[in-house]
Amino acid sequence: MNRRTGEFSAIFGMLRLAALWLAMLLAMAAALSPAWAAESSKCGVGLALWGDGRHDDTAALNAWFRGDPVFWGRTGREVGPQIADRVFRLSLPIFIPSGTGRSIVHFQFIWPERKELVSGGMIAAGADPKQPPVASGLTKIGAGPDEGVPFPSVTPRPAPHGDRADCLVS
Repeated sequence: MNRRTGEFSAIFGMLRLAALWLAMLLAMAAALSPAWAAESSKCGVGLALWGDGRHDDTAALNAWFRGDPVFWGRTGREVGPQIADRVFRLSLPIFIPSGTGRSIVHFQFIWPERKELVSGGMIAAGADPKQPPVASGLTKIGAGPDEGVPFPSVTPRPAPHGDRADCLVS
């Protein structure tokens, strides 16, 4: 191997290493961007809600029903008072308090670990905190007889603006 070939080989090796590092950084950025968006929106302003059936939406959906600000994970736009035609992957119970004015229609709640599905119709929290939420047209698969039945509870209040005490990943 002559000197020129050795220099070329060293330069080529350095370029390959730089390209490998660049590819790894780009892959990490692509993998972290949805998590970063969820983390920054959730901890800065509100939780990220996906409604795509792939992400765990438990924390964000509970916050939305509670009246907290929640943003769509894909667009960053604030979720309005009504949600329609979405699929939510969940890992824990969903609590729907009265008085928040939130409603959800044509949806699916899926708990894959428990093999449960609730779909349907409509659930409306209403504006009166003294009246229970109204549910109609729901189909339940794998759910127990007492699941999905309204019961009296203390109405949770939205978290104070800027409160970062409950900063969970959605």
